[in-house]
Amino acid sequence: MVLGLFGKQNKMKKVLIATTIGLLLSACSTAPKWTDPITTINGTVPDGELLPLQDTVKMLETETSDGMRLIVMKGTRKAGTRVGIHIHKYGGHTCVLSGNMTDFVEGSKPSHYPAGTCYYMPADTPMAAANLGEEDAVLVDTFILPYGEDEITILEPNWRFE
Repeated sequence: MVLGLFGKQNKMKKVLIATTIGLLLSACSTAPKWTDPITTINGTVPDGELLPLQDTVKMLETETSDGMRLIVMKGTRKAGTRVGIHIHKYGGHTCVLSGNMTDFVEGSKPSHYPAGTCYYMPADTPMAAANLGEEDAVLVDTFILPYGEDEITILEPNWRFE
């Protein structure tokens, strides 16, 4: 006897279909995971004075073989300063050419990176990078992202891009 999709024998199918639809709808949601203002990483305000990266130079901006945008930027993080708490929608990585950096990432302990090291910036995760040393740090940031998307989204209030 066939009772169809909504018959008693198909109760499990109904539950499975409803669950699948719910998961698909939540995955298609455009609501951002993080919204501003965010003022702490792991419950603490990161050390360092808020200041944009200085002396920035776009070293490379090109299209990858799969149609994405590749950006490589060099800049100086002044001693005692940090970037505002932010996310990178598509992640990225930073290499420290000189000086030292401390990376504050939500859900992780602060990590320290001396000259000659690189670190990964996970996608869609609040973070802030600070130069807590006494000398300026020179950095190279690399991002691969779709055209029309920003490399960084600042979530911390009182941030200024100057």
